[in-house]
Amino acid sequence: MFDIFKRCISPAHSEQSQGSSSKSRSLWPKSFFKSPSMRPTQPTSSPPLAPSTAHSRGETALDEPKSSAQQATTTTTSLDQSRGLASNPPEDSQTMPKTASTQLETVEKELGDWTPKTQEGQWIDQFKLTLEDELDKLIQLSKEWLVRKVADHEDEKTHITGTFEHINEARVQFEPAIGIRVFKSVYNMESALRELLFNRLTPSKIADHKYHLEGQEEQCVQRKVCTPGTRVCILGGIVTWAKNTSSGSPNVYWLFGQAGSGKTTIAYNVARHFEFAGNPNNTIILGGNFFCSRQFEESRLSKCIIHTVVHHLALKCREFADQLSDFNTVNQSVHAQLKDLLMGPWQASKPARCHDPSKPPLHYLIIIDALDEIDGTGGSKFLQELLNALDKNENCLQGLKFFVTSRPDPNLVRHVDSLKSKQLYRLEEVPPEEAQDDIRTYLMAELPHFAGGEEIKGLVELTARLFIYAATVMKYLVTCGQSEQQTFLTTLLASSNSFNLQSLSNRMPFTLLDTLYSQILNEAFCDFIPEEKEWKDRCSILHTFLCTTEQTSTSVVADLLFTSDYTDVAEKLLSDLHAVLYREDGRVLAYHKSFSDFIFTEARSGNFWCDQAKHHRLLAESCFQSMRDGLRFNIANISSSFVLDVDDPGLADAVKLNIPLVLSYSSRNWSYHLSAAAPTIPDGLHDSISDFLQLCALFWIEAMNLLGLHGLCGSMLRTAHDWVMSSQGSFSLAECLTEARSFALYFSGSGASSSTPHLYISALATWPRNLEPCRGWKTHFPRIPSFTSASLGGTLLMTLNVNSQVIAVAVSPNGKHIVSGSYDNLVQGHKNWVTSVAFLPDGKQIVSGSNDSSVQVWDFGSLYIREMISEKHTGWLLSPDGQHRLVFVSPEFLLPDASNILTIPRSSCSSVDFVHAALGPHWKECYCL
Repeated sequence: MFDIFKRCISPAHSEQSQGSSSKSRSLWPKSFFKSPSMRPTQPTSSPPLAPSTAHSRGETALDEPKSSAQQATTTTTSLDQSRGLASNPPEDSQTMPKTASTQLETVEKELGDWTPKTQEGQWIDQFKLTLEDELDKLIQLSKEWLVRKVADHEDEKTHITGTFEHINEARVQFEPAIGIRVFKSVYNMESALRELLFNRLTPSKIADHKYHLEGQEEQCVQRKVCTPGTRVCILGGIVTWAKNTSSGSPNVYWLFGQAGSGKTTIAYNVARHFEFAGNPNNTIILGGNFFCSRQFEESRLSKCIIHTVVHHLALKCREFADQLSDFNTVNQSVHAQLKDLLMGPWQASKPARCHDPSKPPLHYLIIIDALDEIDGTGGSKFLQELLNALDKNENCLQGLKFFVTSRPDPNLVRHVDSLKSKQLYRLEEVPPEEAQDDIRTYLMAELPHFAGGEEIKGLVELTARLFIYAATVMKYLVTCGQSEQQTFLTTLLASSNSFNLQSLSNRMPFTLLDTLYSQILNEAFCDFIPEEKEWKDRCSILHTFLCTTEQTSTSVVADLLFTSDYTDVAEKLLSDLHAVLYREDGRVLAYHKSFSDFIFTEARSGNFWCDQAKHHRLLAESCFQSMRDGLRFNIANISSSFVLDVDDPGLADAVKLNIPLVLSYSSRNWSYHLSAAAPTIPDGLHDSISDFLQLCALFWIEAMNLLGLHGLCGSMLRTAHDWVMSSQGSFSLAECLTEARSFALYFSGSGASSSTPHLYISALATWPRNLEPCRGWKTHFPRIPSFTSASLGGTLLMTLNVNSQVIAVAVSPNGKHIVSGSYDNLVQGHKNWVTSVAFLPDGKQIVSGSNDSSVQVWDFGSLYIREMISEKHTGWLLSPDGQHRLVFVSPEFLLPDASNILTIPRSSCSSVDFVHAALGPHWKECYCL
């Protein structure tokens, strides 16, 4: 945009300024600026004119005219120089229109067809319109000049000065507007760049309280503010603590509460309060938050917490954001993230945040909800790292306050108790009357047609201060009509009348929650009798929903336990249990962990109890059965061994087609269920593992490679080995698992894994040990390349089996190669025995004689060549033309350069023989059952 004001244009001929206004606008003289040195001191005032000089034709001029060369070097179209026009306008009436026309021409020329739809377009149009109007005035003055002559000189001069003052005023308005716009553009680009850098933190979106949950997500994780009038005291206490930024206020507030006590709702309320309070006098605002949930991967991993919180804080605190530079620790340990992403930058930002001693710096609240929902022991380890950082580096984190919620897990409680400065609150310590009032308010808001009735009163007593109880009732009732709600509540309250409600309120609240879960289950199983097959089948489906290592679909559960014909049974059960289970992206999940806890505790769930160790044994057997039935050689029907998996366009679809979901699940998770299964003596799982190792394990490695998970094979076989040893299995079985694990690691760590057929052609062919089960596997693959390892050889350097009597042998002049003639017509081209062979003196050609009455000359060539990258051998042996990958042999095996005859190495080395190998399109022939 700015280039249009800085271009030098040669002056046009004077006659181009003559004629009509419209014509003069289409012509492009040079510039209306007289000299680069002219600058107005007061743009809107008219300075005195210099004495005029009369020319021979009676015309007046303010200055002596300059040559074209002089004008070309002293004129410019810069906006800055238009300031001199008002104070020193051109006095030659013939050049005035050309001067203004040049500026207009430059603007139009540079704009071309560009018509911006923004504010800049309005500014440019206004500037252009001013030039056009003033140009019209100058043209009129030029036409009248000869008539008015000297008599009207002063008046003429006033008109000229006024014209250029108007142009200057337009420039004055145009220039700062454009400058401000440039500043805004630069600021926006800087903000966009900063946002791009912050995105390297890869924050969890769903863990943010502002993330909009909808559909299945909303069913999975419900984040709602507290019903108005509830949790007043506890929320007031949290807000008071957060706003107290004095040095004596604890920087950690820990809220403990059992499952379903409403911790997340309280945390969500606090987050919304400090995010959207909008009070400019607030001493603290929400700096960052992370709402943990085991329902989503990105919200149940401890490594995601810090970089999500840091991302939020950087968007709120510019001084902190300016100190962020090292994003390499994003995927490192929690300790490294705390040090390099939070503590270090926060401490470094202190001078900028606290630059004004008279004004207290703003504090930031960090909220971490449901820390117990983090996978495994991740929550406990994260907490330990965080508390250690707070204890040992308290000064480094001044200005930050942490509000954290969790269940009263013993490990978490122990860590929190060790913290010096903290404030604790246990929801079970809420006065009973206060908790009941809150739940009553909630129920009346959700069930207004029962307000004041006995149903609300009974429900309040049944909840025993457990919000999850009331929330679960509401989940069940939301799909029912009012009459159905009445029937359900009547039944629920009647089933509880056998208990003393007063005594129940003083007992563990699980009792009341268990009553609710039991009623939901009893209604779902009401058509069946315990111990009958139908009952057991449905219990098995329910238990599998809760026991699988990853949430899976009804069809996979049915296939795993029975057959696909049972999918409708699983679907019906899921529908009947909609109050406690739901489906997301085809996967079945539980709304709350308290339901799983109920099912896994025999004393609580009774007939619905899941013996996890026993059920995992069932699932392990089912996985082995699924793999025995489904796995096979070349399961994806790969057509050639010459092609890498990544270069096979149809492979991904073939994998989906030939490895169904149940087989994929079994292949990925059999070791998990095995590790959780309780051993028995005798143990049928030992037999299943032994059968698996016969040949199925090799096909399993193939399937895992196609699924992109070959790296897991070693650890899964190690898990199986440890389970066999702990269950007093045979030592020989454990040794076989160790050998299979070593082979799996050998394959997954080599380049052979980039082409699945080379599991057999390369990895199995070059496996150096002769132990079970690999030894047995090789018997099924007679047409893979023959490989001899230097580590297993003796004094014989190598042997070339030609499968026929050798008649003639010749050695190359350099002593490195041998050629043989034999009865089997090994040298191709002859139709009868090859009876004589010889090298030419240069060693580049071979002559052969045969009983077919012919002598033939052969170019000497290699059986294979090495693939080299950066002068290093990759391990791949290529066909002589370099087009096909024959086999992968690790460079550590010291394989020599090869010829189609034989290479004699200088020392012991390995060798590979392709004589009987089935390669390329024929690779499938390498296997026989």
